[in-house]
Amino acid sequence: MAGKSPGPFPNCDWRFNEFPNPAAHALHVTCVELMALAVPGKDVGNALLNVVLTSQPLVPRENVTAWMNAIGLVITALPEPYWIVLHDRIVSVISSPALTSETAWAGYPFALLDFTACHQSYSEMNCSYVLALAHAVWHHSSIGQLSLIPKFLSETLKPVVLTEFQLLYVYHLVGPFLQRFQQERTRCMLEIGVAFYEMLQAVDQHCSHLSYMDPICDFLYHIKYMYTGDSVKEQVEKIIMTLRPAMKLRLRFITHSSKIETASSAAAATSSAATSSAAAASSAAASSAAASSTPQPPVPQMSSSSAAASPSSSQHTHTPM
Repeated sequence: MAGKSPGPFPNCDWRFNEFPNPAAHALHVTCVELMALAVPGKDVGNALLNVVLTSQPLVPRENVTAWMNAIGLVITALPEPYWIVLHDRIVSVISSPALTSETAWAGYPFALLDFTACHQSYSEMNCSYVLALAHAVWHHSSIGQLSLIPKFLSETLKPVVLTEFQLLYVYHLVGPFLQRFQQERTRCMLEIGVAFYEMLQAVDQHCSHLSYMDPICDFLYHIKYMYTGDSVKEQVEKIIMTLRPAMKLRLRFITHSSKIETASSAAAATSSAATSSAAAASSAAASSAAASSTPQPPVPQMSSSSAAASPSSSQHTHTPM
């Protein structure tokens, strides 16, 4: 871990050795010794995780990330019964009161998810430590080991996630590995995307108020435009239609439902305009009909006597001087 060759592994010509370097040899020997222990693999895996999670006074604080990295290297080199216990730790953290309470971290819940800030401020938050350790383990995992994450999300975590803080924790947990899923296992990436929306649906139905809708929607838009595209549009659209109006409004561009709303509003406006014009035309016709049925006064006719007396039609006689 310190970058130095251990004592039992003196410098030699590693070009003709079974292992490429002293670190690989030490890792192999460590795994053999752990598997030779007369205890179940689950107990060994929990003991490895507890080196960082429950024995921090024995680990130098300035080297805690190096210890996490070493644990990730060792535990991922062991068979599945040794490293699968990490999933149980994640479930226990998500079910803890720190994440199930809706008011405990109403000020700034993202402090739970910042391992560097918690470590430097001596906060010793179990949530942040498990998050950082899970990232270290999954970073060294093979794609075969990571392929179990979609099943873990849909079958184990989805029934547990009911609060907004739990949802944010899951997003922070899996978010850094979306790029790798998209490059190596696209099918897993699509399953994870659908699982995220299903968890959001459960949280939306359980919580009366959501305070962090904008960060959640930003993350879902990032997944759509960077990884999934329209591949999960059909599954996601059914879920979005069941969300509350505020969330549905923010996510309308994921399924392009704004076009439908625009078309319907335009059709409604057209129909209302047609109705208004028809009403105006009918009222105008009624007014003209009423005007034609009203009796008009007779046009005055000039009599013959008045016409004879009219100056314009009378003939003037001139008397001789």
